[in-house]
Amino acid sequence: MMNVTITLVERTLLRELANRGPSRHLSARMAGRLALYGLIDEGPRGWAITAPGRAVLRSGRVARPSADEVARSLRPVLATADNMAWSEMDDADDEEADT
Repeated sequence: MMNVTITLVERTLLRELANRGPSRHLSARMAGRLALYGLIDEGPRGWAITAPGRAVLRSGRVARPSADEVARSLRPVLATADNMAWSEMDDADDEEADT
């Protein structure tokens, strides 16, 4: 078996291919990396998981995301009235603690 470590996103993609079958809706970046290592192969019905891909999926080798990937994955918090109300309450608590 190959000594390949995949990311969480790649593991999710391999699981979907294993569960749902071939797909034509893969990003070029993902398809390129997984195809490079022989984990998926393109056929007439789209990209499908290969036997080595199933083995890597079963192995559970998943790389931890880098700090940059974690920071990019965080979604911005919407400035809603509820969020602003919590912010104002925190500011009031800080002012009370200062007095």
